[in-house]
Amino acid sequence: MVTLASLSLRLKQAAVALTLPAALATAAVAQPATTEPVALATGFTSHQVSGTTIGTYSLANLAARDRNDEYCLGYAHSEPDYVLQLQDSFDSLTLAVNSYGGDTTLAIQGPGSSSIVCNDNASRRNSDALIQDSFSPGTYRVWVGSFVPDARLSYDLTITE
Repeated sequence: MVTLASLSLRLKQAAVALTLPAALATAAVAQPATTEPVALATGFTSHQVSGTTIGTYSLANLAARDRNDEYCLGYAHSEPDYVLQLQDSFDSLTLAVNSYGGDTTLAIQGPGSSSIVCNDNASRRNSDALIQDSFSPGTYRVWVGSFVPDARLSYDLTITE
């Protein structure tokens, strides 16, 4: 015999079973990417990582303009997505985002907190971010963001010499 109390308990259990996976998925997406630092030395072959943009942290909080007088635009998680450990000086290092049609942004801070490089669009025809610059040895923090807050864009980030 089904009583009102047992029916109520079953409905509550079903509601928890349905909402728990969604809550766990939301919590997992909100976390910053946790990866080991990527160590690079001159002569490396290209390095690629994949991820998803998420966040409401304005990259302008790092700097309104970067060391090349570019605006720091877009939104990402407050913690960096990646950490690069450059073991040598690079006359030219390229970090290119491919989000397959999304509008991504990129910010690189380091070494230390005072040097920032940012990019919003690789070109007028490509809304993905691309940074090509010289870098000295040291630790760099990398944010991959989107032009609008909380946009979830899947991307590949490729680093080449």
